Amino acid sequence: MKKADFNTIFRIRDPFVFTVFGASGDLAQLKIFPALFALAEQKRFPEKLAIIGYARSKIETAEFRTIFADSVKKYYHGTWGAYQDEILEELLSSVHYFSGQYDQVDDFSGYKKFIEVLGFESKETVHIAYFSVPPFVVESITLGLAEVFEPQENDLRLILEKPFGEDEKSASALFNVLHKNYKNQQLYFLDHYLGKKAVRSLIPLRHMNRILNTMLKGKEIASIQISALEPMGVGDRVGYFDEVGTIKDVVQSHLLQILAMTTMSIPVDASAERVQEERAAILEALEFRPEKKNISLGQYEAYKSEDPKVSNSDTETFAAAKLFINRESWYDVPIFLRTGKKLHEKHTYLVVELKKFKFQGEDEEPNRVIIEFYPTESIQIRLLDEDGATLRHGEIAASESIACFGDYCLPEHGLLLLDVIRGDNRYFLSQSEIIASWRITDQVINFIASENLKPEIYKTGTEGPNSQHDLMEGTKFKWYDNH
Repeated sequence: MKKADFNTIFRIRDPFVFTVFGASGDLAQLKIFPALFALAEQKRFPEKLAIIGYARSKIETAEFRTIFADSVKKYYHGTWGAYQDEILEELLSSVHYFSGQYDQVDDFSGYKKFIEVLGFESKETVHIAYFSVPPFVVESITLGLAEVFEPQENDLRLILEKPFGEDEKSASALFNVLHKNYKNQQLYFLDHYLGKKAVRSLIPLRHMNRILNTMLKGKEIASIQISALEPMGVGDRVGYFDEVGTIKDVVQSHLLQILAMTTMSIPVDASAERVQEERAAILEALEFRPEKKNISLGQYEAYKSEDPKVSNSDTETFAAAKLFINRESWYDVPIFLRTGKKLHEKHTYLVVELKKFKFQGEDEEPNRVIIEFYPTESIQIRLLDEDGATLRHGEIAASESIACFGDYCLPEHGLLLLDVIRGDNRYFLSQSEIIASWRITDQVINFIASENLKPEIYKTGTEGPNSQHDLMEGTKFKWYDNH
């Protein structure tokens, strides 16, 4: 495995303040703190650096540094050594904690003074605010920051983790609030699936690989499947999850973004604006045909017993849907999406089934492009090769996107944080993409409500509800088992 060349990678030069709002939460400890450590390990940070945890919890900086260190060591437990201890110790000297409310302007004034006391008063300071908080406090934080930082005059960038609202209406309202105080280039709407190396490889591979680019055209494709399966339940997230369900939690952003990256037209100019426009064009063209056969809902059998608050819940923990892209080049190509919890495996992959020649028999296996996201990250073209009287699978191309080189040595959130520091918005969502994603999601959810559809109960460790196979009824397709 090739190591990163630390003499050629991008480094931050200006004074840099990174604030995590909601620093005492699970997301910060599971993803953000390890990502910051990875950037430090690659020597990305300038000498003048402050990492500030902002939360309502009443703790001191020393305790916060312990939390920070423990989360990093837990994440890297399999590869930790004396060298990492030295890096962590140096990084912790730049880690600080500020206790404050999210809706009190006085607390934000105190937070600004706190930063100034640390020595970050100049206009050259880059301020990045990461929102690791529930959606209902996002607006108050953005207003508090705008009140004390004058965003139009300072280099202040906001990273907002999904969900962005809870439907099209609330997402539009959030954008109206944000655009009163911030420019587009200051806003980064993060979906961590766009930090996955296999996803990020799609644009350059399709742009430079004539074979792959030709295959991923609507006229060559018979169907597309995207599966995101996991054996875990909702765990401690039951309160949040029961309010949204798996359609809003996974399909609305993660799976639709994978679909958009796979089917979008590749612009010659690969700027953030052009890439976002092409993804949005796909999302705006998505069509859900309101029929029961085009949707499958499930709930794992132990869900209602996990918390008394959900004992009568009909929230889906599994969802599958059939969509279409309403464009001439993609006419009548079915797109099958599915995701669920407490299933038989943890596996995320995309399967593009190519059209067969008219002379091929119905029983012949089609050729496929398979993109693995988990447990491995790779892009493969699998063809059938006749060997005597036998047909066998062969690979004519494979991209092991997980190879460690330069930026790709970073975890998902590390790659995305580096994009923000560089000012690169290609792998973040635009307002148009978010609104389009909510529009199609709202159509599906409104249909479910109008038909009073209930989830099918399925056993833990299985493939999920049987009704998922109804989406394929009357077609030549079936769910692909990627083992």
